[in-house]
Amino acid sequence: MLAPMPPAVRRRRTVAVLGGLLLTAGLSACAGLGQPAPYDSPGINGLEIPTPSADPADFVATVDNPWLALEPGATWHYDVIEDGRTLGTIDAEVVPGASEVAGLSATAVRTVTDIDGAGDEETRFYAQDVDGNVWLVGADSETGVSWRAGEDGAEAGLAMPADPRLGDGWVTYRLPNLLEATTRVEDQSREMVQTRHEAGTTTRTMYESGAGLVSIEDLDAGWQAVLEPQQ
Repeated sequence: MLAPMPPAVRRRRTVAVLGGLLLTAGLSACAGLGQPAPYDSPGINGLEIPTPSADPADFVATVDNPWLALEPGATWHYDVIEDGRTLGTIDAEVVPGASEVAGLSATAVRTVTDIDGAGDEETRFYAQDVDGNVWLVGADSETGVSWRAGEDGAEAGLAMPADPRLGDGWVTYRLPNLLEATTRVEDQSREMVQTRHEAGTTTRTMYESGAGLVSIEDLDAGWQAVLEPQQ
């Protein structure tokens, strides 16, 4: 599904559902597989990450990575909870139709956040390469930073590798004169992948194969966002 959003404010900040939360069930499914290695490499699986420009010939038109599948028209709803109290909601939608970003046919995901009375909206752009790796190539934000890979020094990063592995780390995006965002795989099983996202603030995300992003935990603010089951 999605990947974590760039940081805004701590308690009232936008979090991409596109890019998660630590569920007890999810932790049980993933735990006991070993300790992750430190983030110490800019690349993964031989990829150059981040990259200011991508070759369109290396990319496909759809995003169908099982950990982050983005089918046009798909929607997700998350309830945001802290200490048993509902703080708000996060809603995400894959926008139908392709968007051209950095010469690529990108898929847009619009995320609307309402947490503790503070609302925000952000659209992120993703593209998948021929090997199944999903890249974050741009973003439009109401309150944060808007950017496109290859413009003004902005570089595309990895949103989800085709084959995430315990201990792998990568750059999610890099913007000039701003914080660099990084992601690391903390734990995993055949069905679940747990990642830690650092971009000024820290979030923990849980992805389920075939379902995408199922939970988000803001480790600084203390709230959790849980995917509501589809009816």
